Amino acid sequence: MQRILKAPMMLRKVSCIATLLVLLPVVSAVVTLRPVSTIYLPYSYNGEEGLYGIDAGAVEQTGYDSATKIGYSAGDNYIHITDWSDVTTPTILERFAVDTTCNDIETCGDFVGFVLEGPRKTDDGTLHVYSLYDKASGDWTKLHEISLGSKPDMLHFSHDCRTIVVANEGEAAQNADQTEFINREGSISIIRLSVDGSTFKSTLLNFTQFNDRSDEYVARGVRYPYHGELDGANDTFAQNLEPEYITYNYDDTKAFVGLQENNAIAVVDLLADEIEDIYPLGEKSWLNLDLDASDRDDGIIFRRNDIFSIYQPDSIKYFEVDGVGYIITTNEGEFLEYELGNEEWAEDQRGNDFKAGDFAETFDNELIAKLDDDDILGRLGFSKVDGLDSSGKFEKLYFFGARGFSIFRASDIALVYDSGDEVAKIIAKFYPDVFSTDTNTDDPANETPEDLFDKRSDNQGPECESVEIGELGGRRIIFVGIDRTSAILVYSLESGEVVPTFESVYRAGGRNDTFQNLLDDRNLGDLDPDDLKFIPASASVTGVSMLMVTSSVSGTVSLYEVYDDSSPTGT
Repeated sequence: MQRILKAPMMLRKVSCIATLLVLLPVVSAVVTLRPVSTIYLPYSYNGEEGLYGIDAGAVEQTGYDSATKIGYSAGDNYIHITDWSDVTTPTILERFAVDTTCNDIETCGDFVGFVLEGPRKTDDGTLHVYSLYDKASGDWTKLHEISLGSKPDMLHFSHDCRTIVVANEGEAAQNADQTEFINREGSISIIRLSVDGSTFKSTLLNFTQFNDRSDEYVARGVRYPYHGELDGANDTFAQNLEPEYITYNYDDTKAFVGLQENNAIAVVDLLADEIEDIYPLGEKSWLNLDLDASDRDDGIIFRRNDIFSIYQPDSIKYFEVDGVGYIITTNEGEFLEYELGNEEWAEDQRGNDFKAGDFAETFDNELIAKLDDDDILGRLGFSKVDGLDSSGKFEKLYFFGARGFSIFRASDIALVYDSGDEVAKIIAKFYPDVFSTDTNTDDPANETPEDLFDKRSDNQGPECESVEIGELGGRRIIFVGIDRTSAILVYSLESGEVVPTFESVYRAGGRNDTFQNLLDDRNLGDLDPDDLKFIPASASVTGVSMLMVTSSVSGTVSLYEVYDDSSPTGT
């Protein structure tokens, strides 16, 4: 069994500027994860023989029906239906081929919904609504196929399972013959099912009404990075908005939709079926926070600099404290990169690519010198489109993602909590050998997770990606999935509190064997935990609260007991 928390190892090289690493508060771990089982899913088949790989598109998301103990896992080529009635040995019941990439799948009541991309990424996608899989007969009955917008990325059922909201990201790309750049508008689909699910009504919401107010929203902090630089098309504000993640308030009257690339959240009025407003998430100052921004400094070296970042959350989740709504965000970060034929455009550049003439006269010369040093800021990826004054000179520097998680008040999207630099320090303390490591190996037969140590420090660092909230022993428990380190953070919220307390961190899998050997030995762990699902004790097979973790790079679905050491029963 994997240990929950490891004693700190000697770091290869540790230097903390302004704050020592040893000053990280020592917190007694109470709520921990205990591994139960993991199932590896094939990305394809040779006859009936499953083919397994690393980052091969085997699975992205899992829907789980606690009544039947059946999981539905979606990947690029297949939806796998899995049986979890024996939690120690989950099995594949059936596989269903899909024609295009399945980006999300969810269950609710008697329904399973999943979204498929179009034949090309820029084409319209589709929502598919099925009944639950019948284990006895092997039947899985299709109820509806519903047209959506471009590149549906997530779907979310309402609590009564009658409303489905879909975020259509509308990602831009060149056409197949590389002669045309296509930038579809992002959109939001709202599907209403009849009581028996036999009929539906579909509404498509777009953002074109905000085009005339783009200057206002940009001034407030909503990002509008691409203006048609590749083909001179003068792309609109609505074409830049990319809906990606959805959460509802408790009474299903509002949907909050994350716009990751835009560093914003859109609020949808589900009573009127209209987009109410767009709220920027603001900026994060690193002046008084520790940051390792280099993959060339041969160690975990935290420094403080007068630079900023933008939150850009991947996952968002609504919850309430004393009747007040809040949204927790995992601030992964993301930047745009486009191609058209032989031409390329990207909104990021490394610190060492800036020139002296790029900066406003008031810009700090000492900071400019640090941009030339690859051990400090020279390797960090900064935005080319943020922080400019009216003459196009940089007044401030922004990088992508906030390297942690935050809590915003839902009513006005005002920041009430941010994890600061704690996530990186937790990883440095408990898993230093895979600090800011990478899951994307170019040489799985020879590279180990430890070999990729520090490789992502110049990019988004730990990349907090997924989030889930559960209840345990009268406390609210927060789970945060970290992409590159492939660990799960566990935090708690006491009754009436909105400032979380660190409980534990868990990373499954080996670290000093090659990726290929770890795959062959079924010891990869949860590489890139994309999807977290809390199963309360009342719905669990064993009567113990569980966390289901779906990880896209390892191609796995894992189940963990959520154990409370302070409780006599552990649950």
